[in-house]
Amino acid sequence: MSVNIVDIDQSQAKRLTRSQGKRLTPALYTLLEACVEMKTTNTKVLAAHLCRSPATIRTEFQRILSFMDVHCRYEALRKAEDNGLIRRRKRR
Repeated sequence: MSVNIVDIDQSQAKRLTRSQGKRLTPALYTLLEACVEMKTTNTKVLAAHLCRSPATIRTEFQRILSFMDVHCRYEALRKAEDNGLIRRRKRR
């Protein structure tokens, strides 16, 4: 399964850039999108879905949390949605 990554325009790119000029990597965007797609932040479920090790998923989440300056995965997802980094899924 492929995960769609949001196309980023220049205004969004400015919001993504930290003071050091760093941005989230495509792998980290993919992880955020997978969380929304799978409706979970469970390490083992995401590792199986993305064909990565659980340790890699944990490390990537730590990078996301640090980058976004939040304390939990749910806060990171909410902030990513609010800043337009990932698409919000329509509720059925």
